[in-house]
Amino acid sequence: MHVAVTGAAGRLGQVLLPALAHEPTIEHILALDRAAPALPPPENGTVIEARVLDLAQLQPDDLAGVDTLVHLAFQLMGGHGGRRRHDRTWVRQQNVALSQQVFHAAVTAGVRHIVFLSSAAVYGPWPDSPQPLREDHPTRPRFPYAEDKVAVEQALLALAREHPECQVTLLRPPAIVGPNAHPLLLQIARGRLYPAGGEQPVQILWEDDAAAAIVRSITTRTAGIFNLGAEPAWSLRAMARHQRRWGIPVPLRLIRTLHPLAWRLTARAGDPGWVRGLDGPLVLDCTRAREQLGWTPQVTTAGCLERLRC
Repeated sequence: MHVAVTGAAGRLGQVLLPALAHEPTIEHILALDRAAPALPPPENGTVIEARVLDLAQLQPDDLAGVDTLVHLAFQLMGGHGGRRRHDRTWVRQQNVALSQQVFHAAVTAGVRHIVFLSSAAVYGPWPDSPQPLREDHPTRPRFPYAEDKVAVEQALLALAREHPECQVTLLRPPAIVGPNAHPLLLQIARGRLYPAGGEQPVQILWEDDAAAAIVRSITTRTAGIFNLGAEPAWSLRAMARHQRRWGIPVPLRLIRTLHPLAWRLTARAGDPGWVRGLDGPLVLDCTRAREQLGWTPQVTTAGCLERLRC
């Protein structure tokens, strides 16, 4: 099997590449990114190739022979692009228009399976969100990052209807944590600060479990939409207590006022849209992933937090 990965030099891409190399049914891995990704040592005779290019320049010939395309490339929380990360039009173009271009190149090249890493943020969260959320729950994005994920999902599903020979898998994880995670997510998960109240249950997911879900999607070639998440769901306050720290409650209004200012100064603060969802639950029903992908997270919520202490 020949697998191509966009965004291979990104945070999750660097976790996924070794997982793909370890899978004996995958014979060839093509790692695509605007920066050179770190390549794992080959296993089982797997050929691992890196190609540095801007996705705007991607052509069908670049994907010749590829069976499955994993699309990770995304303008995550405004983390790249310098001051352009504040330009909503530019970010939208990077996320949605370029994704559509990649998908069209893939189907033209004869790719038969596309896996897109979406996000649980497509559901909200909102104060009235049900618990747990199933994949058939309507998407209700609350901030630009989630809006772009929904738009890419819709574009990919429309493309699949036009090209039924190409199967589509959409994965919706919550915040992915681990050594390669975004600094903002690590700060939230480590529980030094939490919003006052902080009782809304949420989920996180360890990065290796996210990579394993992608590998299972590839090897089973199962089409559909799948929620992912570690269990059980905990509140941010409970996470702070589990870390055995004196968690500091911060008024949500203060967080929403100060965070956009921090984002103007550094991309490490993350997109301010994320703090809008701190007043709502985000609990996912992952039954479909367990039953159809054969995927079960190996790291519990408590395990995620304990590993983050190291």
